[in-house]
Amino acid sequence: MTVSLLDDKDVTTQLVQQRSRMEFHQCFNFQAPQVDAESVQKLQVVVKGRSFKMTEERKVMFRRYVPLTFIQTDKPIYNPGQTVNFRVVTMDAKLVPLDQMYSVVAVEDNHGNRIGQWTNISSTRWILELSHQLNPEAQVGMYTLRAFIGDRIISQVFEVKKYVLPKFDVTVTAPQMQSVGDVGLKVEACAKYTYGQPVPGQMLVEVCREPFPYAMVPGLTRVCFNKTTKMNDTGCASLIFSTSVFFNTKFESNLQDTFLVNVNVTEEGTDVVMLKSTTVSITFEVGKVLSRGVIVLHGFEKVQARDSDTVTSGTVSFQLSVGVNMAPVVQILAFCALPSENVVAANVAFDTETCFSNQVSLRFSPATAVPGEGSVLTVSAQTGSLCGLSAVDQSVLIMEPGRRLSAEAVFNLLPVQSLSDYPLGVEDEQECLNVRPRRAVPTDQAYETFKGMGMKIATNLPVREPQCLTYRGLNYYRNFRDVMFFREPVAFAMAEMAPAAVAESAGVESSSSFDVTVRTYFPETWIWQLAQVGDSGSTQVPLKVPDTITTWETEAFCLSSKGLGLAPPALLTAFQPFFLELSLPYSIVRGETFELKATVFNYLSKCIMVKVTPAPSSSFSLRSLSDTYSSCLCANARKTFKWVFTASVLGTVNVTVSAQADQSQSLCGNEVVTVPTRGRVDIVTRSLLVLAEGVERTITESWLLCPKGDIMGRALKNLDSLLRMPSGCGEQNMIVLAPNIYILRYLEVTAQLTATIRATAIGYLQSGYQGQLNYRHSDGSYSTFGYDASNTWLTAFVLRSFGLARNFIYIDPNVLQSAKNWLISTQGSDGCFMQQGTLYHSDMKGGVGDSVTMTGYIVASLLELGVPVTDPAITNALSCLRSSVGNLGNTYATALLAYTFSLAGETSTRSQLLTALDNIAISEGPKLHWSQTSSGDTLAVEISSYVLLACLAVQPVTTVNLGYANRIVNWLVAQQNPYGGFSSTQDTVVALHALSVYATQVFSLEGSSTVTVQSSVAGDFYTFDVNRDNRLLYQEKPLKNFPGRYSVRVKGSCCVSVQIACFYNIPTPVKVARTLSVEAKVTGDCRLPGASLMLNCTVKYNGAKPTTNMVLVDIKLLSGFTADTSLLGSSPESFAPLVQRVDAEDDHVLVYLKELPKGVPMSYRLQLKQVLAVQNLKPAVINVYDYYQTMNFRVVTMDAKFVPLDQMVKPYPSPFTDS
Repeated sequence: MTVSLLDDKDVTTQLVQQRSRMEFHQCFNFQAPQVDAESVQKLQVVVKGRSFKMTEERKVMFRRYVPLTFIQTDKPIYNPGQTVNFRVVTMDAKLVPLDQMYSVVAVEDNHGNRIGQWTNISSTRWILELSHQLNPEAQVGMYTLRAFIGDRIISQVFEVKKYVLPKFDVTVTAPQMQSVGDVGLKVEACAKYTYGQPVPGQMLVEVCREPFPYAMVPGLTRVCFNKTTKMNDTGCASLIFSTSVFFNTKFESNLQDTFLVNVNVTEEGTDVVMLKSTTVSITFEVGKVLSRGVIVLHGFEKVQARDSDTVTSGTVSFQLSVGVNMAPVVQILAFCALPSENVVAANVAFDTETCFSNQVSLRFSPATAVPGEGSVLTVSAQTGSLCGLSAVDQSVLIMEPGRRLSAEAVFNLLPVQSLSDYPLGVEDEQECLNVRPRRAVPTDQAYETFKGMGMKIATNLPVREPQCLTYRGLNYYRNFRDVMFFREPVAFAMAEMAPAAVAESAGVESSSSFDVTVRTYFPETWIWQLAQVGDSGSTQVPLKVPDTITTWETEAFCLSSKGLGLAPPALLTAFQPFFLELSLPYSIVRGETFELKATVFNYLSKCIMVKVTPAPSSSFSLRSLSDTYSSCLCANARKTFKWVFTASVLGTVNVTVSAQADQSQSLCGNEVVTVPTRGRVDIVTRSLLVLAEGVERTITESWLLCPKGDIMGRALKNLDSLLRMPSGCGEQNMIVLAPNIYILRYLEVTAQLTATIRATAIGYLQSGYQGQLNYRHSDGSYSTFGYDASNTWLTAFVLRSFGLARNFIYIDPNVLQSAKNWLISTQGSDGCFMQQGTLYHSDMKGGVGDSVTMTGYIVASLLELGVPVTDPAITNALSCLRSSVGNLGNTYATALLAYTFSLAGETSTRSQLLTALDNIAISEGPKLHWSQTSSGDTLAVEISSYVLLACLAVQPVTTVNLGYANRIVNWLVAQQNPYGGFSSTQDTVVALHALSVYATQVFSLEGSSTVTVQSSVAGDFYTFDVNRDNRLLYQEKPLKNFPGRYSVRVKGSCCVSVQIACFYNIPTPVKVARTLSVEAKVTGDCRLPGASLMLNCTVKYNGAKPTTNMVLVDIKLLSGFTADTSLLGSSPESFAPLVQRVDAEDDHVLVYLKELPKGVPMSYRLQLKQVLAVQNLKPAVINVYDYYQTMNFRVVTMDAKFVPLDQMVKPYPSPFTDS
């Protein structure tokens, strides 16, 4: 027997040659060949005897596995201004760590801007540990950490959100399934503080059956019932609901077969509410040895089978020792060659424990400590291990459960966990089977069994049903009706992972008793450090416990030369028997008031007399709500003290309150008052953010400073969100697609197009190309929805974009030719083109309206496509345009035709048009632009971009033309939004086209510049260095002296883009739009704790057009309230009418409406839930505006008229006033 390998060049390498006079069963190992990425080769088996020879070939794929990399963050969620700590680790396929050089490690914000960067940085002893300080003004959303290794990118997301950590968690117990025959549904909930004690309070349980989405049945509503009960001494409560009421309804067929169970636990004294939900399925059944793709064991045994009338059977047994290198799955294959030459086979997979070769454990000593005390963390691991340690407040994990570094996440990095099926290209060809009449054809059972484990079988036994049969010289093929799908046998997905934990550790302090505890250090991450394990196999890390009364949970991994290990979480509970807790919101608006609540807990066995005192401050005022702020507290008792808090300054305000156990001769009931021997006084300082009243506004000023440089940086980092618009129709798809083409052209010309960027952008192009074909008509034209009338402008826009995209992706030539033919068919006898069809986003086409501008646009599109000037369609169209050159009277048309004639090479007409434009240019120092009207308009960017294109269209570009172009660019860059785009869609497309052409002319990778920003006040001074390595880094610093005067200076040899952003508030605007209106009403009762209000919002359009563009409803929430958006829908299948998307961002809810029909009011409902009682509420604003024309907007205010908290006796009045 000879086994050989034939590579893709038919070079043969002999692997095995075995001679034997006896049958043998043996497993042979050989070294896999080196390949660059992957290679399909043939394994040839030749068995030769005296009288026979068998040759079988099977395709096998060899794949080069790249190292495995993960990124660990200390937490999954951060407040603005906090520090993000993270580690980057790279290992080989056996989980053995490697030292790795990372070309770039970057932090990107929620818009893809790079806000932090490290270049050419290497790990130290296998771990790269870095941190990034978030801006206090950081926008909320999902941020991304990226590590670059060559063209590979490893990513990890984290969330930035404004939040206050919860103090307790709620666990809900309910059956996974409930039969209609069961009498009652039992729901149990338990609430525990993070330090382990039960939560006193009340539980409200709501059980609902929701209707199916889109079930438009009159009178159909959700069926809900709720009950309330008090939590018992263990912090638990249970309720039983009769389920029969959910089924005795005429709408039974329209209700979903699930119960939605919502549990609200309200903490006694503070009225803090925690919500947990679960679902229960309704059933109407009433009644009482492979590992990681490597062969680790093989064997052979002859089995004596027993024959009977029905079945031939036998058994075989073997032992398998499962080691850590087999995790997480062991696959076993058994096959048998019967005397009849048939083959039977079966396989099975077993999950193993997720163990690692490096066994790691952690232990706190002591496991319970008083805040401020010392503790020791003992780390046990393999000798020489380097361990990454972290510990985080369990409150963080209540908010974001499950997002942690886990064994599952690590094993998901493995290139192969188990094998199944064959990769594409590895299926072997088959020859037809020669048959005689009445010969049985074998089935695929054995073949499919081997294939199911990703294994090949080279045999001359009949194990695979042939695809065709040969009979008397003719081939008969099977009728394949099924489509075969192949799964890659590679599990290379980065599972979500997160937390580690951060902190600055201090040395161990003496645990001697002390009388006063001052608690000011409340980190969310306590431990974030590295520890080296010595020869003893363990190390001790001294720590100081923070001031938070909570449980700390660890996350740790260790790396050694033998591999990775993960430690099970270790817990340390920080607790003292007498302490104070403050309940504060994350933020309030200046002038608003809320109840400041201080709760004192006594877990001592004796009674104490406690006195609570707030520290005075000039930043706020406190009004007493009680005559006395002292009280008896006996064992396991608690008391909440309240004041009315009013902030008078903006920014972060510190609130300090002390609780003191005093001597007293009075009795507490029948018990004598005692004084704690330790911790008699507990002082707590917490902070909250005071915001300005009014409506938030942002103003930006941008400059392009110096004549050379890369002005496309921000646009490049936002390929997928540049315009921040959803796709969904033929117009919106092109809006997203077109800018990527110009950016790719620019990158290619300037030699900046890396394989990674190319792959990402090409993915966008291919997706956009395929999506746009959905809106193509059979005649080659395009329309918005594909079924409405063909649209001339959209067809020209598609043709122009597809023509440019040919350089990067495959575009069917017939698609281009048919679009071109259709456009030419719309040309009139005078050579002009006329607009046909309707654009739903009418401003998308910019200034293209009449036949002259339409003709100019189409001619420019055809010329960019490469159609020669001598083509009859071009010749006739230019003739049409020449007749209009002298009397255009339209700045837009003049600029567009200047570009068109520049492309056509008609220099005299071009000069005439550019001279006319120069005479009406608007000059502002170093800036130059054009506008359709003297007051400015939305077409200014597009007009100025066409003039810039005309200036640069004739080669070579002269120094004079480049200087003129530079002034236009200075103005254009100042109009860019923070994401690199502009105010609308078509101006973004044309402007990016023009800027990419300009940047191609002036681009240089070399050079650097230094930007200096200096205040007129001494000490406020910043410098920014810009060079080739960090030119895509978005560098920012907060300015301290505001309002104030600053100067910006640039020195160096490359161009820099500088932007200053000012965030401020204005009084609620009273601007009234003529086309959009919004009304808001509220219903509800605020007398109950945790008030639930219903906001009814009606939006109406009364403009000139039949419908609007997309409309955005921006609802600012009242202080102390959160929003339940479920009534608006949660998915495209369940959205309310016209709703396309709902975003809940911090204290805003954004509702995207597809379009509003004229004169048809659209109403929507939103449930507001009170989580904190606030008095003197400032108005919250609802903005409604056209998504594509933000100048067209309408505002109302949501002004909640709450009665004072100590006088809540009247029904809740309507809290909405129209401004």
